[in-house]
Amino acid sequence: MSDLPQEESLLLIGRVVKTQGIKGAIRIQAPSGEISLISPGVVLYLKNKEGRLQSLTVTSLRYQKSIIILAFQEVRGLKEAKKLVGSKVYIAKNILPSLPPDEFYWFQLFGLKVFTEKGTYLGIIKGIIPTGSNDVLVVRRDREEYLIPAIAEVVKQVDLKEKIMVICPMAGLLPKDDL
Repeated sequence: MSDLPQEESLLLIGRVVKTQGIKGAIRIQAPSGEISLISPGVVLYLKNKEGRLQSLTVTSLRYQKSIIILAFQEVRGLKEAKKLVGSKVYIAKNILPSLPPDEFYWFQLFGLKVFTEKGTYLGIIKGIIPTGSNDVLVVRRDREEYLIPAIAEVVKQVDLKEKIMVICPMAGLLPKDDL
């Protein structure tokens, strides 16, 4: 286990909230949009409350809304699974598949500065809400908060290098003084 990756090369995808059954499965709360990357054979990295990182290989999984029930090759019973409760769950960024030019992973959008096409600064992306039909970006500046639909009609440009997103707000999306 000495070949563990540095935390910068990992993507936080959730947290172990409790155990599941007596065979050593765990329940992970995973609000991240990247949970679909988990499949049998994938190595996840769990960091416990003391900061110790360990790698575990997924043997099975099933979804229940924003909860994932996972079993690991290295966890053989309830006693071992209980030690994982409270751990943060990471996946290696280098195993993420490449996306088409107009698609992004959630983690890439956090922290982007959002501007309108007219150059008005709206704030920074602080959260993402999955709604089923499309994601909604939570943009905050000071005490202002904007909910921006992540759809092609609104999001016109994403520049990850410059950490900028440009939007064309639909009618009624923003107060008149922010247009």
